[in-house]
Amino acid sequence: MVQRKKKVNWSELCSELVRCVFERLNFTNLKRGRSVCSSWRTALRRCVPKRNQIPWLILFPQNDNNNENNSSSCVLFVPDDRDKTYKTRDLGDDFVKSSCVATYGSWLLMSYTRWNLYILNPLTGERIDLPTTDYALYQRPGDLVACLWIDDRTKDYLVVCVMDCPIFTKNGNHSWRRFGEGGYKQMVYEHTSQKLYARRYNSYPVKVWSFSGEEPQQVFEENNYPPVEYAFWDFLSTGDEELYLKEEELYLKEYVDSRLYIAVSTVSRQVLKVVNVLQKSKRWLFLVYKMHPVELTWEVVDSLGDEALIIDMGITVVAKDVPEIKRNSIYFSGLDDGRKNPDHIFVFDLTTREIETLPRCVFSSIRFSDARWFFPGL
Repeated sequence: MVQRKKKVNWSELCSELVRCVFERLNFTNLKRGRSVCSSWRTALRRCVPKRNQIPWLILFPQNDNNNENNSSSCVLFVPDDRDKTYKTRDLGDDFVKSSCVATYGSWLLMSYTRWNLYILNPLTGERIDLPTTDYALYQRPGDLVACLWIDDRTKDYLVVCVMDCPIFTKNGNHSWRRFGEGGYKQMVYEHTSQKLYARRYNSYPVKVWSFSGEEPQQVFEENNYPPVEYAFWDFLSTGDEELYLKEEELYLKEYVDSRLYIAVSTVSRQVLKVVNVLQKSKRWLFLVYKMHPVELTWEVVDSLGDEALIIDMGITVVAKDVPEIKRNSIYFSGLDDGRKNPDHIFVFDLTTREIETLPRCVFSSIRFSDARWFFPGL
């Protein structure tokens, strides 16, 4: 007598077994697993995927009051699943009226009004409201400079903003505290050393603040960082006067816009200076500098080695032996209003000096107002 094999019903698998298997998978496969059936979706509700090692792109919805279908969700592009985008859960009525001013790990620092800042995890929907502040009365809309750090497990956090002056708050505080002088144009926080690196206007040196104590203390390091500025001739050839003059003429003719940034290596803790230029031909130029240890001047470096630079976060991350992240590359999301332009969102390869555009499906999935690279699981 032939015995028929019993048909397996995968939806009846033990929930502990389902979680054990899927915790070894990445975000995209976990997302697929949740869509198989209701029992798997329930079992995987609190399942956390394995630690992410690549930057993702997040697109924010437009605030269009004339659009009845106004979305309160973001669209995520995960590079290891290039032909697909993912939509976050509904993030609330005020989310679409908010703007993102900084990111850390899976968390976003959002500005609802100049008085209302909150920290939001778009993957889980968790939200932390921050104290209101009268300092915002002196800040023009759109000019908010800020940085964020948060521990994903304990929810300890630090938020630093520049209103009319630098202010900070952290968990346990019910107000903002003032420190230092104003004029900071960019800030990067390196959580291992608990140091804040702040760039003022061009020609000013980088200032360093330690947040290891109750109150921030300015750090006067032995080798202070030189002024952060750049000259266009850094992009030109040297040693051949005729070639130099031709390149100078072309550069000035083609120039459209440029930006100056600082970044911190998560490997060496070294501060970098980064410059990019947009030309009329839609060509992008990038230069990366580090400080010369003896001459104490900025010098151009040819390579980031096994690191990748995420401009939006002001940090480099390890890219060696990690699939779907390009080593010696810059993850870029545009110049101010250019963040709405798909042509300004790309990965720049410092080896080839070429850009790698993103799949068109990313930008056809939403009418977006802003785009940022971020790093869930950092």
